[in-house]
Amino acid sequence: MTSWLEALVYPIPAERRRKSRERFEALPPTLRTQEQILGVAHHSCGATHGVMERCDLACTSCYLGDEANASRPLDAVEVYEQLDALRDFLGPQGKAQITSGEVTLLPREVLGEYVRYALQIGLDPMVMTHGRRFLEEPEYLRQLVEKDGLEKISIHVDSTQRGRQEWSPNCTEAELHPLRDHYAQLIRDTRKKSGRKLHAAHTVTVHQRNLDQIPDVMQWLLNNLDAFRMVSFQPVAEVGRTQDEAIEDLTLDDVWTKVCQGLGTKINRDAMHFGHPECHIVTPLVVARSGEKIIVLETARAGKEWDRAYLGRLLRHIGGYTVRGKSRALNVMGILSLTLRNPLLLAETFVYGLYRAWGNRRELAEVLFEAVKKMQLSIRPLAVVVHKFMSPSELETPIGQERLASCTFRVPVDGRMISMCEMNATELRSKLYPRERMRKAG
Repeated sequence: MTSWLEALVYPIPAERRRKSRERFEALPPTLRTQEQILGVAHHSCGATHGVMERCDLACTSCYLGDEANASRPLDAVEVYEQLDALRDFLGPQGKAQITSGEVTLLPREVLGEYVRYALQIGLDPMVMTHGRRFLEEPEYLRQLVEKDGLEKISIHVDSTQRGRQEWSPNCTEAELHPLRDHYAQLIRDTRKKSGRKLHAAHTVTVHQRNLDQIPDVMQWLLNNLDAFRMVSFQPVAEVGRTQDEAIEDLTLDDVWTKVCQGLGTKINRDAMHFGHPECHIVTPLVVARSGEKIIVLETARAGKEWDRAYLGRLLRHIGGYTVRGKSRALNVMGILSLTLRNPLLLAETFVYGLYRAWGNRRELAEVLFEAVKKMQLSIRPLAVVVHKFMSPSELETPIGQERLASCTFRVPVDGRMISMCEMNATELRSKLYPRERMRKAG
């Protein structure tokens, strides 16, 4: 637990700063740009594997191997070793996904123990799931939050998820909105009943049939920002037991165009780079809304040099600070400490805020006018991500090798931290969990 003295003197732990600096310096010079946030705002991300390879859906796009449903869960000691390796690599408050196949097939007490252990050693865990068990047993999620301290979940819903009652071979993303509504309400109810924080992300696989339906998902999300504050679109990669074909020549920009259609405005895809620009688009937004009036505010607009420069200065100064695991009072102290160390940045923040407000004065005026009429106004963050995993054919290309070297999403294997793309697009997963071993263990 952080003390008040630590909050004032070391608002960002020295280990976190050191690991982040090393991560940034390890990037090729061409990626150490002003937009780069790897090693500035975040070290990187990591994930477990093999915790529960089985899954009770039969998604047409799936990175798991044919052996997955013959699997047994890893022993607890093996999971702890992975979490320890992630902590050593990521540093304090490292972003660690507890994932594999479908981890909620584990008893709540087992999954809860992994969450508690991750928190105990200083990680920031997120449980990745399709969420079906949460709907069937709402207490499962509530107890993870209330008893085990879970604060972050990611729920995957899309039209590849064969096995859901709501799924049909030609279903659209819009036809799955009632299911998404159930998850949004579950998140609200869990927060209310537990009295605890719960942050939720939504992940969606992009395939040939739903590419043009991304705007429908974004529109749904704008109506449910109180429940979900992040969305990640992931184009199909031909790995594992995937049956859907990757969309030929699909680029990140193609997906981003559809995202912008859903937002109703063109958003700068290069506001931030997280590792290699061919791996991700990562863009934080602020959405102000009153009734049907919505304004989407970018962090760094295209062609606006002050936006880019200010964001860079801000992230270099406060990047790495996290509010998790601290009381409100300690966070006030930590933010105050960071502010007092750079009063010029505080002054710039005030002036820059006026500049941005003036630039969006017409849209802001419409929203505020509506807010006065309806006595209702919401201002919420939204992080939009497009993450493009590689298929086997991409790994050995020059750009594929560049992406592997600067990967931001790694898993611990035999003492190394390897790219998730290497894990999924080679035979490595099958070698780690061969069918013969699973049958003997099962």
